[in-house]
Amino acid sequence: MKKDYWRRLALSTTCLVTLAGFSSAAIAQEQVELVFRQFDPPTETEGLVAAIEKWNAANPDIQVRMETMSGADTLAQLAREVPAGAGPDIQHLAFVWTRDLARSDLLLELDPLIAAEPPGAGLDDFLALDLATLDGKVYGVPWTSDTFAMAYRPDLLEGADLEFPDTWEDLATASEALTTGDGQFGFCFPAGSSPDSGMWMLVNYYLWSNGSTLIDETAPGQWEIVATVEDLTATMTYFNDFFASGSAPESLITVNSWGDPELVGGLGRGDCAITFFPPQTFRAAEAQADVPLMTAAIPAGSVKRISHLGGRALGINPNTEHPEEAWAFVQYLLGPDTFATYNQYPAQKSLVAELDFPESEAGYVEMMPVAQTYERYISSPIAVSSMTALVNREFGAVFSGQRSPEEASKAILTELQDLLARGQN
Repeated sequence: MKKDYWRRLALSTTCLVTLAGFSSAAIAQEQVELVFRQFDPPTETEGLVAAIEKWNAANPDIQVRMETMSGADTLAQLAREVPAGAGPDIQHLAFVWTRDLARSDLLLELDPLIAAEPPGAGLDDFLALDLATLDGKVYGVPWTSDTFAMAYRPDLLEGADLEFPDTWEDLATASEALTTGDGQFGFCFPAGSSPDSGMWMLVNYYLWSNGSTLIDETAPGQWEIVATVEDLTATMTYFNDFFASGSAPESLITVNSWGDPELVGGLGRGDCAITFFPPQTFRAAEAQADVPLMTAAIPAGSVKRISHLGGRALGINPNTEHPEEAWAFVQYLLGPDTFATYNQYPAQKSLVAELDFPESEAGYVEMMPVAQTYERYISSPIAVSSMTALVNREFGAVFSGQRSPEEASKAILTELQDLLARGQN
C-alpha cells in the first residue's frame, strides 16, 4: 500500500473524501462512545477488530465499541430498536437491506453529511450505488464488495496442457478434457433445486453474458419478462450437458451450497478441476489444499463477461446523538487503514486498484468492476425469492430428467408472467 495514498485521495474529484488525518478534537469536546454493530462471524473479524483498535488509539475522544449479531437477527432487532429510539450508532448492512430499511425510516439520510464534505467529494467512486439510494437520497455507503470467480487447480490444467477457458463454450470443452474417468471431474457446481441453491447465480451469469435477463424495466414503470424460451432452453441445455457428458458428477444435483464439502474439499483433493466460489469460500479451499489454487474470471458469453455484485454497506441510526462522529468513523471504515487488516474487498473502485491482493485471487479483482447488482430484480414487482425458487426448481427438474429443457423453460416463463401480473395489480 502506498504511503501517499491519502494525499492523492484527498485531491480526487470522484471519490468520497475520507478522514485519515481526522482529529477527534475537531468534533467531540467530550468523549463520545459509538456502538458499531456488524454481523460477520468472529472467525472473520480479527482484522476488523484490529482496525477499530487503531481508530480508538488515535481518537481518544471518540471511542467505538463493536457488537456482533448474526445477520439473521439484525433486521428484526433494528425493527424493534430504532422505533423505540435505541439501536447502534452505525450498522453493518447487506446491500439489499438498505432500501427496505430506509422505507421504514430505520436509517439516517446521509446527503447532508456528504454535502458538508469539501467540494468534489461524493460517492461516484463506489460500487453498488443503485442499492444505496431511495427516491434519490443516500441511506447507506457501500463498504465491502464480493462476487464469484472461477476457482481451479493449475496443476490439473497444466497436466492436460490447457489454458484456463475464456468462454462458456471453452469451459465445456476443457471440462471434458479434464474428466479422467477415475474420479476427476472437469467442472463442479451446486446444481440442487432448493430455493437457495447456488445454481441461481450461474443461470444469471450465463443469461446476462449472452444478452438476456429474466425481467427488466423496459420503460419507466413498465416491467417485462425478457428471457425467451430459446434463452432458457439454451441455458438449461448448456449446464445439463455437464452431467450428460460426465464432466460433472451427478451427485451435485443434490448439492445446493457452493460451500458444500463436496465442492470445497473436491477442489483441494483434485476431484474437481474447476468450480466457482466467493472469496471466503475460496480461502477455505486454499487452507485445505496441499497444492496451490487459483481463481480466474467468469467465462464470457456472446455479449460480455459478467457476474453479480454482492456486499455490504454502512448505515447510521437516525437516533444517534452523534451523527458527525458516526460519519467520521464510517469514512475511516471505508479507507485503506481498515482494509490493510480487514480481509475483505472494498466497494470503492479506486481502493480496489490501490490495494495488493494475493495473486491467487486475481479472478475477483478482474470481476469486481464488471459485476452488476440484482437491482433490476429487487426493484421489479416479482419477489426475488419467488424467482430464485422457481428457477432452481425447474433447472433441478431438467437435471433429474423430470422435464425437458423446453418444458422447464416454458414452465418458468408461464409462472414469471403470472407473478408479474399479480405484482403489478
